[in-house]
Amino acid sequence: MSVQVFVAANAREALARIRRELGDDAVVLSTRPHPQGVEMLASAYGELTAPVVSETPDATGTSRILTELSRLRGMLQNQLAGFAWGASRRRDPVRVALMQTLFAAGFGSSLTRTLAARLPRGLDSEAAQRWLRQVLIRNLPLLEREADLLASGGRYALVGSTGSGKTTTIAKLAARGVEIHGAAQVVLVAADAYRIGASAQLAVYADLLGVSLHMAEDAARLAQLLPQLAGKKLVLIDTAGFAPSDPRTREAQAIDALGVRRLAVISSGQQGAAIEQAMLRFGQGAVACILTKLDEAPLLGAPLDSLIRHRLPLAYVSGGQRVPEDLHLPSTAYLVDRALKGGQLSTPYALEAEDWPLFAGVEAEHAELHAVKRIHTLKGTSTLKGTSAG
Repeated sequence: MSVQVFVAANAREALARIRRELGDDAVVLSTRPHPQGVEMLASAYGELTAPVVSETPDATGTSRILTELSRLRGMLQNQLAGFAWGASRRRDPVRVALMQTLFAAGFGSSLTRTLAARLPRGLDSEAAQRWLRQVLIRNLPLLEREADLLASGGRYALVGSTGSGKTTTIAKLAARGVEIHGAAQVVLVAADAYRIGASAQLAVYADLLGVSLHMAEDAARLAQLLPQLAGKKLVLIDTAGFAPSDPRTREAQAIDALGVRRLAVISSGQQGAAIEQAMLRFGQGAVACILTKLDEAPLLGAPLDSLIRHRLPLAYVSGGQRVPEDLHLPSTAYLVDRALKGGQLSTPYALEAEDWPLFAGVEAEHAELHAVKRIHTLKGTSTLKGTSAG
C-alpha cells in the first residue's frame, strides 16, 4: 500500500490536496497536529491492498507508517464513515442537509450530531430548517432583561483572553452606566499591570466620560480599594488579558472572594477551538458573557455553539470601536439568523460537495481519539429545549 503524507495549514486545505492528488475516493488513514497546522496520512482507495514498495526505504517513515497501520480500527472507521455519509445522504437527505448547514456555519460536531439526532421525522427541507432555527433560538441563553447588569449596578470585572476587547468594552459599559446613574456613581478600576499602556488607555476613556479612575496593581490593592468604593452604584474593573493556557488566568478567579462578579469577554472572531478554550477558562464561574468583535466574525456558529453547550447567559454583544454606540442587548433571532446565513458564504475554506465524505472520515477519527472529551462536552447538550416538532 502506498501511503502519502500531506501537511497543510488546516484540515480543509489538506483534504483538498488529498482529493486533488489521490482522487475523490482517497482514504484518510490518520490525522495529527503538526507545527505547520495538520498532518494527514492518506492513500488512494485502489491501493489499499497493494504492498508498500520503496527503492530507498526510510526507516523512520516506515516505522511511522507501520504504527499507523496497526491502528486498523481507526482506519476502518474512517473509511466506513465516508461510506456512511454517502448512504445517509441517500437515505435521509433532510437530516444530512441540516448537519451540513450547521457545519458550514461553524457549529461543532457534538451539538450538530445532537440536533440532527433529534430532528423530527417527516419534515421536508424547509420545515427542517425552520425547526433548526427555532431550536437554536430557544436554546441560546440570554441574561434576563430585568437582570440588566448596568441598571442594577454592582461590581463587575471583565475577564478574557488577550485582545478580546475588554478595555474598549468596559468603556462602552461605563458610558451606558453614566447615562443611567450619572458620572459620579460610576468608577473604573485599572487592574491590568501587565499590558503596557493599559491604564493610560482607560484613563483617556475615564476623562472623556467624566468618571473617576483608580489603580489596583494586584489583588491585595483591589481588596483595599473596594471598601472605599462601597457607595458607588457601578464599579467596572479592567483585568489583565492572558492566553487561556496561561497559569496567571487563575488570578482573575481570586476576585470572586471580594464580592466582584466576573463577566467573560469572548471575541467572536476567533476559531472555534480558541473560543472553547476561552469559555472553559474564563466562562466558568462568570455571571454572564459579552460577545465582542461581531463585525470581524463572518461565522457565528462557534461562539453560539459554545454558549449553548456551556449554558452561559449572554448579556451584551459588541461590534466596532464606537463608544457607547457599538454595544447592544442581544437578539437571539438576529444572532441565529446571521450564523445560519454565514454558512452560505463562498470562501476558499468552504467544503465542496465532494469533500463531505472525506470530512466525515476525519470527523469519525477525531471522535475516536477524543471520545472522553466528547462525552464531557455532550453533557451540556442533554438539556436542549424545544427539540420536538412544532
